[in-house]
Amino acid sequence: MRKHTKKIICFFLTIFILSTSVIHAFASDGLKVEFTTDISVSGDNWWDRGVQYGRLLVLKNSPDGKNGTLLATHCELNAGLVDHAPGYPIYRSSDNGKTWDVITLVSDTLTGCNSEWNPFLFELEKPCGNYPAGTIILAACSIDPDHSKESHTRLYFSTDGGENFSQGVVVASAGGLEEGVWEPFILQLDDGRLVCYYSDDSDEKYSQKIVYKTSSDAENWTDAVDVVATDIFAERPGMPVVTRLGDGSYFMVYEVVDKDGIDGIPVYFRRSADGLDWGDKNDIGTELISHNGKKALGSAPYCGWTPVGGEKGTLVVSGTFMRKGESDTGTDLFISNDYGESWVTISHPIPYTQDDHVGYSNSFAFSADGKYMYSINNPQNPENTEKSKMVFSLVDFEESISSIDIDSMKQNHAPLIIGIVSAVIVITAVSVVFLIKKKKH
Repeated sequence: MRKHTKKIICFFLTIFILSTSVIHAFASDGLKVEFTTDISVSGDNWWDRGVQYGRLLVLKNSPDGKNGTLLATHCELNAGLVDHAPGYPIYRSSDNGKTWDVITLVSDTLTGCNSEWNPFLFELEKPCGNYPAGTIILAACSIDPDHSKESHTRLYFSTDGGENFSQGVVVASAGGLEEGVWEPFILQLDDGRLVCYYSDDSDEKYSQKIVYKTSSDAENWTDAVDVVATDIFAERPGMPVVTRLGDGSYFMVYEVVDKDGIDGIPVYFRRSADGLDWGDKNDIGTELISHNGKKALGSAPYCGWTPVGGEKGTLVVSGTFMRKGESDTGTDLFISNDYGESWVTISHPIPYTQDDHVGYSNSFAFSADGKYMYSINNPQNPENTEKSKMVFSLVDFEESISSIDIDSMKQNHAPLIIGIVSAVIVITAVSVVFLIKKKKH
């Protein structure tokens, strides 16, 4: 190889390394996934995607030494297609999610309706009525077989780590698919009271609204209080999920179907100092978008907070699809290090293609110390892409977030990167011409 040719090659390699290093300096390494494993798979003859709406629970208040045990559940859209009544399978893992076993199937025997939709798992941090700390609550929606007459927000209780559930109580009841009650979410206040947030279609003044009820004994519940109920009849706020932040305040995410002027189903959020007073119910809230306005979630959000990641910890929100912008893994996770004042995006730990009801209401939970994220989702089943499987992943969140410079990501580095790359190209071109001319002489 000639001397001048070697110089040109070396120069190109040097420029390439420098330019890629600069670009990499502004890029995120994303989440570090330790492993991914299947929890369950849809039956080939089940309705729609089969399994969806996955939920996780990390036991943290177990009275019998089971802290750290993981429980999971999800919808099984198999009503009328299997030889047993619909219900919510409860899976357990004692090895941090590597393996899962079904320990029970929870079915409604109280209302005479099917246990079909919207399960959510919660563990009491404090005693509530006759239920001790560590009691596991499964909140879900029961509905008549024709989905046309009645629906119920149901609670089931377990005091043995999820192996058995009592039938519990009905928190709210309403009509069928067009005027029902859906998507319950439970939390416990500092004084021990429970709050059950849910979506309510039963008020003829609203197409849909978000409400809550409270209880001091988990058995008797107050009248519903409106949280988001706007004067615009077409707007349908729903699917509320709430997390508590490091400063003691509460943060709620929810979807708004048929929001005027916005394609798809935008995700909104609002705040509360005590989990009860959420401000003006007619205020639709704040739309959740990325720091540069290029990305926005759509449909079925979930949120959670961990103290890992800085003075204000890290707030995380997921959704079912991306309304604008691009995502290489289905829907990105939105993260914030300032309690939701600004947002950046990182790739979802469980990739999926944005087909209908894939990734629907995917969720996550954090370990007791907040260092690990447990994620659950329903991507396509490669063996039958019309159906889904329920998938779990373990994420080293502390290590992941330490490699992500959120404040740097909030800056618009695109012009700088474009300028640097353009300068590199110009310098390279001029240098090549110079070397060629020098060779001729």
